[in-house]
Amino acid sequence: MDRGRVIGVRTAGAGDGAGELVRAGRVVLATGIWGPVLAAAAGVRLPMVDVQHPYLFTDERPELDDTPIDMPIVRYPDHTVYTRRHGRRYGLGSYAHSPLPLEPSAALGGAELPYCEGDFGTALGEARQLVPAFREAPQGRRLNGVFALTPDELPLVGPAAGLPGLWLAEAGWVTHAAGVGRHLAHLLLEAGEPVVDPGRLAPGRFDHWSDRKVRETALGNYRGIYDAH
Repeated sequence: MDRGRVIGVRTAGAGDGAGELVRAGRVVLATGIWGPVLAAAAGVRLPMVDVQHPYLFTDERPELDDTPIDMPIVRYPDHTVYTRRHGRRYGLGSYAHSPLPLEPSAALGGAELPYCEGDFGTALGEARQLVPAFREAPQGRRLNGVFALTPDELPLVGPAAGLPGLWLAEAGWVTHAAGVGRHLAHLLLEAGEPVVDPGRLAPGRFDHWSDRKVRETALGNYRGIYDAH
């Protein structure tokens, strides 16, 4: 930063040394679950909470090939379960468990954590009974994936309030991804019409909320995630 404005990104140097400064008129922070850590270094609070989430794959299925995606994600809203294809495997996830927040840190090396049965209880076992492909198929890899939630379950897209030069594209899911990219491009280039009213996704829309209210509201929406989507 220079005189209260973001002027670029500094790369990591060797050891503890500072790296090269890559200058830019505008910098977009789109770092997923690490967003709050990096934003805090610039004095910006991101109103989002990282949560842990169970996911299960089948083993490879003989009726499937390497086509990555040829069918939509299927949701079971009443059970907060969803399923989709991954090439030769099927996958499913479930929100039917108590929310498990995670405090992000710069030391966190990835958004996938070791899976622990005790953390998620019977969520995946019950979800398997809903999806025909999972009832008899051999069980494959299980994972604990971390993603970000905001109090209204919508992403944070637009300029950071109070810090010129910094823009945000955070807390977007696969269901939001294309729209977030298009909306951000319209805002940055000042061309065409934004996808939605910019205020709906403005990063500062929860500035008047306390950290506690942001956290409690976001986590409270976890199990009812399909009520709004």
